[in-house]
Parts: sequence; structure tokens; C-alpha cells
Amino acid sequence: MPLKKSLIKIIKILGVGISVLYPFIVFFALKKHIALRAVALLLLAIAGVSTMRNKQIWMFVAVLFLCLGLIIFNQGIFLKLYPLSMNLGVCLMFALSLHNTPLIEKFAIKMGYTMDDAARKYAKRATVAWAIFMGALAIISGVTVFLSDEIWVLFNGLISYVLIAIMMGVEFFVRKRVARVNRHK
Repeated sequence: MPLKKSLIKIIKILGVGISVLYPFIVFFALKKHIALRAVALLLLAIAGVSTMRNKQIWMFVAVLFLCLGLIIFNQGIFLKLYPLSMNLGVCLMFALSLHNTPLIEKFAIKMGYTMDDAARKYAKRATVAWAIFMGALAIISGVTVFLSDEIWVLFNGLISYVLIAIMMGVEFFVRKRVARVNRHK
């Protein structure tokens, strides 16, 4: 049993690593004229591991459609659409959660936070902010698909990660400030 858990952990770590490096892998494949259909297998593997880790079947379905397009048409644009589809999918996850329990509230509950009315109100606003932010990333990522490979990899392999880190940092500081203000009321 420990061997199985270790293997699953290694596969998940590799999946995350490949996901983060995906834009650079695609850039290399496009520049070195590597068989694009072979890259479809890598993309399916990433989606499979991500689905195992996140239990988000939509991710696998989206990637499956991209891979089918790639296999049928053998065009690099299908590889470049992956970040767009992931950003759009995450945007929709945040947005759709607003009809029930906002995603930020679910994260907070999982982390052991108790949610009073002020915390719920903040979680809803933060979920809206993340939905808008991920929607903006999806739009920009979609635009880069039609620009040069260099611009596409720069945005999807570096700038988007920096922007996400900044958003996480800002959200963290705002959350702490809101909690402090609410504590003193």
C-alpha cells in the first residue's frame, strides 16, 4: 500500500510539473516540428492526472476535445488552446459556484475556518473577483493564440502565473484586513 501511495504522489507531482511547464513544452514542440499528434498524448496524460487530483471531469472532457482536434487536423492551434480552456473552466467554476456556496467559502470551510455573515459576504465578493480575473486571463490567453508563439509562451508560461500569484497575494492581504476590521466591530 505505501508503494501505491508513493507512486500516486509521484504521478501527481509530475502532472503538476508538466502542467506548469506545458507552454514551454508546446513552444519547443512547435519550434522543433515535433509530431503534434504525439503531444496530444502528453496533453491527455496531464488531463488524466489533473482529473485524478481535482476530480474535475470537465477538464478531461475539454482536453479530450482539443486532442481530437489536434489528432484530426494536426494543427498547433489546438495545443495553444489548452491554457484558454483551463482559464475559462476555472472562471466558470468560480462563477457557477455563486448560485450555491461560493468557491472561496468552500475553500475556507475545508481549511477549518468558521464562516459568519461577514466572512460569507467576503467569500462571495472574493469568488466574484476570482471569476472576473480568470475570465480576463481566458480572454488574454485566447488573444495570444493568434499572436506569435513567443508572445503566447511568454503570456501563458510566465505572465499569467505572475498575475495569478499577485491576485493570490492581494486576496490574502485583503482577507486578513477584512478579518481584522470585522474582529474590531
